[in-house]
Parts: sequence; C-alpha cells; structure tokens
Amino acid sequence: MKIEDVGGAIVIGAGPSGALTALGLAQRGVEVVLLEAETGVVASPRAMVYHWAVLEGLDRLGVLADIEARGFTTQNFLQRVFETGEEARLSHRALEGTTPYPYNLHLGQHEVVDVALEHLSRLPGQEVRFSVTVEDVEVGEDAATVSAVGPDGPLRLRAPWVVAADGGRSAVRRSLDLSFDGMTWPERFVATNIRFPFDEAGGFAEASMLLDPQHGCIIARIDRAGLWRWTWDEPADLPEETVGERLPARFEALGMGADGYEVESFTPYRMHQRAVDSMRQGRVLLIGDAAHVTNPTGGLGLTSGLFDLYALVDPLAAVTQGDAGAEVLDLWSEQRLAKFTEMASPMAVQFKTVVYDERDRGKRRAVIAMANEAKDPSVQRERLGFFKALETGLPEPVR
Repeated sequence: MKIEDVGGAIVIGAGPSGALTALGLAQRGVEVVLLEAETGVVASPRAMVYHWAVLEGLDRLGVLADIEARGFTTQNFLQRVFETGEEARLSHRALEGTTPYPYNLHLGQHEVVDVALEHLSRLPGQEVRFSVTVEDVEVGEDAATVSAVGPDGPLRLRAPWVVAADGGRSAVRRSLDLSFDGMTWPERFVATNIRFPFDEAGGFAEASMLLDPQHGCIIARIDRAGLWRWTWDEPADLPEETVGERLPARFEALGMGADGYEVESFTPYRMHQRAVDSMRQGRVLLIGDAAHVTNPTGGLGLTSGLFDLYALVDPLAAVTQGDAGAEVLDLWSEQRLAKFTEMASPMAVQFKTVVYDERDRGKRRAVIAMANEAKDPSVQRERLGFFKALETGLPEPVR
C-alpha cells in the first residue's frame, strides 16, 4: 500500500485540543493533516466552560472573537448546600484591571471546534479528513506512520510528527502500548443538556455547584436560548441503558417540580484520574485526554488540554522547521505532566469530593462559610489565579 507523506504533522482527533493544535501549526506554516474517526464534529454533551485563564490563548490563535460571538461570557459563580440552602455567590469582577479577560466563556465544545475548523480551512497546507479510524501508529527514527481505515478503505500516512488528541480512549496510546496509570471512580457521571429556567426557578447562577452526597450536581448555562448543562452522578452498577428512565426522578428531587423541562440529550460516562508516563513517545506527542484524564468537576480536563496545545504549537513548529532541537519537546512533556499530576488532577479530586462525596454536613456548610468570608478582591484574585497557574511558558530556544 502506498504511503502518503505529510511534510509537517498528523493530528489525530478533532476535538477542541486537536482542532486548535492543527490550526496553531498551520498558522505557523506547518503542513498538517487532521484525522477524525467520526463523520463530522460531535455534538453530544461535552465540555462547555472555558475558564478566564485560557482565553488569552484562544485570542492568540485568532478565534476568541468568533467564539464569544457564538457563546456568552459570565462573571458569576454559585456554590450551594442542597440540604440547607446556604450559598456563596462569587464573581470574576475581582480580576478586572488585571486581565483583558475577567470572565469565563460558555459554549458547547462542538461549536468551538466548528470555529477552529472554519479558521483552519482558510490556511494553505492543511487538510481535514473525517470518517478516518486510526488503528496503529509505528514510530520510526525520523517519522511516524499512521495506519487507518477511511471511507475508501485502508490508508497509511507518514509524517515527521504525530500529535495524538484522540481522547481518553486514545487509539494512538493503545497502539503504542503506553501505561495509563491511575484510578477509575466507582460512580457514573451523566452530562445532560436540558431546557429549563434554572436561574428563575431555582435561583442558580450561570455556573453553579450544588453540594450533596445524594443530589450533588453541576448546573451551568450553555446558551442564552434556555439550554443548560446539568451533570449528576449515580452508582456505576445501575444499568447504563436505563439512565434515561432514572433522570426524571433525579430532576424532581432537586425541588423544582416534576415537569416543565425538556431533555435535549444526555451522555453517561465513567470518570478517571490517569496519566501517561511521558507525553512524548519519540515522534508521537500526546495531548489532552489522550495524555491525562480527570473527572470533569471544575473543568480542569479541558483547561489542561488547552494549555497543552498552547505550549506545544510554537516548539513543534520550530522543531519541524529546523529552528529548535527535539529536546524542547521533552521539556514540554515534563512541564505539562507536572502541571496535571501536581495541580490539575488533585484540585479536580477536591472539587468532586466537595460537590458529590462529602457526607459531613458541617464540612459542606464550612465550604460555603469560608467562601463568604473570603470575598475580599485580593483573595478572590488569588483563588482564581489557580487556573492561570496551570499554564506553562515556552522553552528557552523558542522564546
């Protein structure tokens, strides 16, 4: 079978991390082919909150204005104890004057991918192929070869670099037989897109955490047309095929009535805390969920994936174009893994514990009390600064 040669990089996976990586590389003059197993951009319930700290990177890629035009920005955040109604209302206004982006951005990730692909389509030296399922990656000294099946049958592509952005079930990671150490949570999450006036009926903010070991959930507005994301958990030993049958009772238990809502879609999934040993495997680079996965509480998985690619596109372009040695990619891998394992993953565990697992009512109430006692703008800036601290800079040779 003839091998197709790609001069720069093959990016596998057209989620936000993969699509934006392809865009960033193409903007820097790197020939890039983006492969996606699905027939098009997947629109099922997935990530939809972009923390303030990642917006600068979207702006550098030239997509922030278009994403903001499709979504909306918000400065409001709520934490509430389900049992008592005690709550803390927080705001990103404390960031005003310190950043051009003192807000979070809400938009379904499929629409962010649409924007990225629109921008990518305007650039030379790029190609996007859907319905291409990667089966194997062979890593050589000077290139990596991808074996896949497309609409017209088997194909093989070879490039100096392959970027795996193909998610937690990464075919690339599995084909390379890489370790993915960590743990799987015993619960199942259900990400539900639902039309219901959570703000009017329940007094929820545009992003809210409801703290309770039975009814704990995340509620966040997706758009201005009444669509919200309601994410809840249940024991994983319950039949997955009957999740939809249990959903009405879960909603009614929130205390906002048994009807008056419309479920647009829901996606049940398992949660993990896992990471590879290295995000560079010779000519293959793993980013986002292909490299590390976390439970989604707090949105730190998407945030980590975006910071992965922001830190990657300049060094990889420099290496591809002969302006830097490949060792800068080892440094990139080391720095990004450290940010995930030492900061993002532990904080996501803390968020999950507070929302879904804490059985001590006193401790749940203490979370709210502490939040209300710490409304000084300097304290708020320090807490919100955690998200910015997940970023890494460029290696010396690429600055």
